Amino acid sequence: MAKAKRRTSSSGVETRSKILDATLRTLHDEGIVGASARAIARTGDFNQALIFYHFGSVDEAIVAAVGELSRRRLERYRDSLLQVDNLTDLVHVARGLYENDRDSGEVTVLAQAFAGASRDPDMGPALFEHIDAWNQLIAEVLESAIATSALGGTVMAAMIPRRELAMAISALFLGIELVGDLDPERANTDAMFGAIAAMAKLGESLLDHTVAQLSEGQ
Repeated sequence: MAKAKRRTSSSGVETRSKILDATLRTLHDEGIVGASARAIARTGDFNQALIFYHFGSVDEAIVAAVGELSRRRLERYRDSLLQVDNLTDLVHVARGLYENDRDSGEVTVLAQAFAGASRDPDMGPALFEHIDAWNQLIAEVLESAIATSALGGTVMAAMIPRRELAMAISALFLGIELVGDLDPERANTDAMFGAIAAMAKLGESLLDHTVAQLSEGQ
């Protein structure tokens, strides 16, 4: 009996994974409007009743699929992001992340999921929970960058709201990804990253100068 139970559990995990992958592919290929139970089942070649058995509804399957996508992206980029120790490097890593997301089509999936959740009082907060994991990671990156900068250990460093700034950076990056997905030539997106990198470098220089002046005045 125990052996049969393990087989059932393994089969259930495999089925859930198959549904999640099919949901992501359907969002990419047919958009949120076309992401019906029938379309997802057709994409994954399984009975659509399995969606409701494992997830309860199509919306919950979409939320779970985006959560899985977010988890994969976090695993893929966590190490690179945690090695960042300044804003300029953060922009560089973010640009690489964007290019990979663009080429893989993951930006399109996220855009479609957000479009479906924008006016849904249940789906929206559920998706935000998955996206918030990125906010937490970026807050860690900011903490490290601040600690190793000229601001490290100063009163000014303590005044910087890490989480709120991380959310702003996440929102900016996500906005660039969504706009970039609409830009056929991608030239505007490249220019935006170039401008942000220049501003980050300028901001670091100004902060270093300000801290130096404050130190001299003490």
